[in-house]
Amino acid sequence: MRRTFKLTVFDKAGTLNRLTSTFVRRQFNIVNITAGPTLEAGVTEITFVAEVPDDQMLRTIIQQLKKQVNTLTVEDITDTNTFNRELLLIKLNKPENDTQFTDLTNNYATHVTRLKEDDSTLYLQAVGPQETLDQLLEDLSAYGIQQISRTGTAAIV
Repeated sequence: MRRTFKLTVFDKAGTLNRLTSTFVRRQFNIVNITAGPTLEAGVTEITFVAEVPDDQMLRTIIQQLKKQVNTLTVEDITDTNTFNRELLLIKLNKPENDTQFTDLTNNYATHVTRLKEDDSTLYLQAVGPQETLDQLLEDLSAYGIQQISRTGTAAIV
């Protein structure tokens, strides 16, 4: 089961390595990682999205993360009232039928912005939950996606 963990840690060298090793030792797949500074100097917030097979392993991984040096807090925020968003940049072939393409992107109106277009290429920016961006990529695959760049999940509770 895919779980989202929010940690606050002291901003020290080696902290991220120790945290990711906690997942790797148990052979849990980390889907994505996002890290950034908090309002408190010297403290970083890290969001992990990882595949954790069951509740027993969930309790174990949380306890192990809490024991790591420089860890201040650990929270599983999967089932809480959170806002989870990712940023997706897309470079694709410019559509021949702009009306049909516009209709498709209108389904994602609050999520998709046209950044730039030239004779043969269109650049888009999309922001939203992971599931929405996955569906957008599937819908856009018919237009010849040339390149994508995607951030990890950022979340607030």
